[in-house]
Amino acid sequence: MIIAMPIIFKLILFFAFIVFNVSSSNSDDQLSDKELELYNKIVNENTNSDTKKYGKEVFAPVIDSLLKRGVDKEYIMKLVNSEKTAFNDKYVKINVTGYLKSSDHSHNYSSKSVEKSKEFLKNNDSLLKAAAKKYEVSKEVIVAILWVETKFGTYVGNNHLPSVFLSTALVNEPKFVQLNINEIDSTKYSKVEYKKLVDKIKQRSIKKSNWALEELIAMYEIEKQNRLNFDIIYGSWAGAFGFSQFLPSSYNKWAVDGNNDNIINLFEVEDAVHSVANYLKVHGWDNNNQEKQRKAVFAYNNSTSYVNSVLKLAEKIKK
Repeated sequence: MIIAMPIIFKLILFFAFIVFNVSSSNSDDQLSDKELELYNKIVNENTNSDTKKYGKEVFAPVIDSLLKRGVDKEYIMKLVNSEKTAFNDKYVKINVTGYLKSSDHSHNYSSKSVEKSKEFLKNNDSLLKAAAKKYEVSKEVIVAILWVETKFGTYVGNNHLPSVFLSTALVNEPKFVQLNINEIDSTKYSKVEYKKLVDKIKQRSIKKSNWALEELIAMYEIEKQNRLNFDIIYGSWAGAFGFSQFLPSSYNKWAVDGNNDNIINLFEVEDAVHSVANYLKVHGWDNNNQEKQRKAVFAYNNSTSYVNSVLKLAEKIKK
C-alpha cells in the first residue's frame, strides 16, 4: 500500500511552508512543534490503516534528531519524502541482532574463488600494481577484499541506502527495542544469560541508532558537495555500496579518484581499487608486519572470519 496521490500536493505546500520559515527566520535549523505537527497531520490524514504501521510518520524521531545535529531541513524532507524511501523492520532487526548469528566466510577462498581472483588480477594487473605501489599495500589483498565484498561488483546489494539508515536510526525507539527483544528465544538461555542479552540489545540499539544518524549526516555532507545522489544508490542491508562496499562515512573520508576523472565512483573498478588501497594504508597496513596487516583488514570488517578469509584468499592468489 502507498500514500494516496493527494498527499503529493499537500507535501508541496508543506515544503513551501518550511522553506518560507527557513528564509524568513533567524531561528536554528530545527522543526518547530507546529511544523512537526503539520507534517505528521499531512501524512496521517493520507495514510490508511494498513500503511500506518510503516508510514512515513515513523521517521519523525529521526527528523528531529538530524535537525538537532545541524542537517538541513530541505535535505531531510527530500530523503524522507522520496518515493523510494520506506521503513523496513528488517533493518531494525538485522543491524541490532545480526551479530547473534555467527558468520562463515570460508567459501570465499574456494578453488573457484581463487580462479576468479587470479583472472581479475591478470585483467587488471597494471591498475593493481599502480595502486599497490602508490599506497604500499598488497595487490592480492585488494583483489581479495573486492572478491569477498561483491565478487568484483557482481553483487552490490539492492537496498535503498536512505531507507536503510532512516530505518536503522529508529532502533532505539522503545517499540523497536522491544521488537528485537521479542526476537530472542528465552527458552535457550538461563535467566542471567537472558538478562545480559537483553541489556546487550539495549546497548546496541543506542549505538546503532547513533551510527545510522552519523551515516545520514555523512550522506548530507557528500550531497551538499554535489558528489553523489544517494536517493539512486543501492547497497547492502548495512548501508555499504559500490564494488568496495564503503559506508557513506568511509566514502567521505577514504574514497579516492582512481582514474583521474574528478569523480569518485565506487561502481567503477579504478576508483574501487584505489579506495581499498587507500583505506588499508590509512588503517596501518604494513607489507612487513602481519599483525598490522590483520588490524588493517579488521578495520575494514570487524569479523575474524572475514579477516581470515581475505588473507587466506590473498595468500592463495599469490601461488
